[in-house]
Amino acid sequence: MLRIADNPVTSDEGASSSFLTVDKKKRQVTLSDPSQASLAATSHPSGSQERGPMVAAPKMFAFDGLFTPDDSQSDLSSAALSEVIPAVLDGSDGCLLALGYPGAGQSKSMMGSINGAGDLGAIPCAISWLYRGINERRQKSGARFSVRVSALGVNATKPGSTSRDLLAAHAT
Repeated sequence: MLRIADNPVTSDEGASSSFLTVDKKKRQVTLSDPSQASLAATSHPSGSQERGPMVAAPKMFAFDGLFTPDDSQSDLSSAALSEVIPAVLDGSDGCLLALGYPGAGQSKSMMGSINGAGDLGAIPCAISWLYRGINERRQKSGARFSVRVSALGVNATKPGSTSRDLLAAHAT
């Protein structure tokens, strides 16, 4: 899945900036080299457009889920956790990973804010949904569960990077 933190020209039909085109319906992102935009298309005598010599083709990427700033935290959490939480309740390990440059929005995606239930990130939602599922299964079958949850933040931009416990401030 991909979450685009800042793209002011995104729409459902697909919009583009100088280098990024987002098509939410197809869940695709197309990247092109903005420095070659003026060289990208040359007119052919027949009136059709062709790529000029030495111009890189746009790169297209498809995702299982594509989220923009217009999408809510709850939409992101629901999509990201819809298979993880049931698998954990069935005894498997689960992992949710957010990657990106520092300040690109991983903290918002993972932790969210406490302004309202719709602003919670994937980690608080996962913990809440996990314990709700445990309680439901316990009531139905009397099953016992042992659960360990961890959330780790790693700053890998510097040599000798360190990790931090994202749940330490919420230990109580």
